[in-house]
Amino acid sequence: MPKISVIVPVYKVEKYLKRCVDSILHQTFSDLEVILVDDGSPDQCPAMCDKYAGTDGRVKVIHQKNAGVSAARNAGLSLASGEYITFVDSDDFIELQMYEKMLAVAKKYDCDVVMCDCMKEFPDHQEVYTHNIRPGLYNREQLKDEYYPHLLMMENVEYPPTISNCLLLFKRQLNSGKEIPRYLEGVRFSEDLLFGAQLLYAADSFFYMKGDCFYHYCMNADSATHSFKPDKWNDYKRLVEEIRKCFADCPDYDFGEQIDKVLLFFIYNTIGDIFAEDSLSQQQKNKMAKGILQEKTVVELFGRLNIGKLAVPAKLKILTGCYAHPVLVPLVSAYMGRK
Repeated sequence: MPKISVIVPVYKVEKYLKRCVDSILHQTFSDLEVILVDDGSPDQCPAMCDKYAGTDGRVKVIHQKNAGVSAARNAGLSLASGEYITFVDSDDFIELQMYEKMLAVAKKYDCDVVMCDCMKEFPDHQEVYTHNIRPGLYNREQLKDEYYPHLLMMENVEYPPTISNCLLLFKRQLNSGKEIPRYLEGVRFSEDLLFGAQLLYAADSFFYMKGDCFYHYCMNADSATHSFKPDKWNDYKRLVEEIRKCFADCPDYDFGEQIDKVLLFFIYNTIGDIFAEDSLSQQQKNKMAKGILQEKTVVELFGRLNIGKLAVPAKLKILTGCYAHPVLVPLVSAYMGRK
C-alpha cells in the first residue's frame, strides 16, 4: 500500500499535463501512487496518461466519459489505496519537496488534515496565496472554537481556506472514524467548497503550514470560475441546497449565518459575471439580475440579512442594499458600468 495517493483529473490539458505529472513523479518522497483520471478528454491526454502508466508502475489510469471534475475526483477516491490522499489539478504543478514536508508534519502530529499555501502563477508575475487564520496545529476543540466560525465562508464573505482542496493532504481513514466526503457530481462551480468544509468538519485535527507555498496554481482567464455561464446560478443553487442539508442542523455548531453568506457570495459572483458580460444587452443584464433577486430563497435571505453588519467594503454594502431591492437593479448596472 502506497503512503500517498495523488488524484489528478485530466481534461483538455495536453499543453500542461507533462509539467504537472512530472512534478509529482519526481517528488523527493517516492512512496506514492498517481491516479490519472481521463475525464473523456478529446485531445492527446488519454494517450499521454497511458504512456505514463506504461513507464512508471506508480501510475494508474482511469478512462471515463466526460462527467466533470467532481465525478473524476470521486472516481480517483474510489481507487485510492494510500494512507493519505491529495489532489493536483492537471494544469498546475507542485514543488518537488511538497509531499515529503507535508507528510512529515502529518506523521509528527498524527494529523487528519494538513494544508499548505500556494503560489498563484500569472503570465507576468507570481502572488503568494495565504489565509487569515493562525498557523500550526488545531485539535478538535480548537477546530470548533477557531475554525468553525469560517468553515463555510469567511467573515468578509470570501471563500474559506479549504476552498483549495489541492493544498490538502488528508488521511484516507480519519482518526475520528468518520468517512471522508465525496464530491457533489454535476456541479461545476465552487465544488471544492463543500468538500473542504465536510472534510474539516469530520476531522479531529488540522495543521496549517502557513507560508509554505508548495503548490503552483496557474491562473487561467478562461476558467469557468472566472467567466459568465448562463446556467452558473442553477449550479450555485444546487450547491447551497446541499450545504444546507449537510450543515443547517449540526448539533454542535450553528452554521446558519455562514450558509446565508455562501448564498450572498454566489449572488455577488453571478450578478457580477452578468454585468461584466459584453455579449448581453443592458436590458438582458437587468432582466437576469432581477430574476435572481426575486427568487424566494434570495428574498428570504435579504429579509434576514443585516447589511450594516457585513464585514465588506462600503461600496459592496451599497450594492448589497440595492440587491435587496430589485427595482434598483438598473442603478447597480449603471454603477458597475462606470467601474
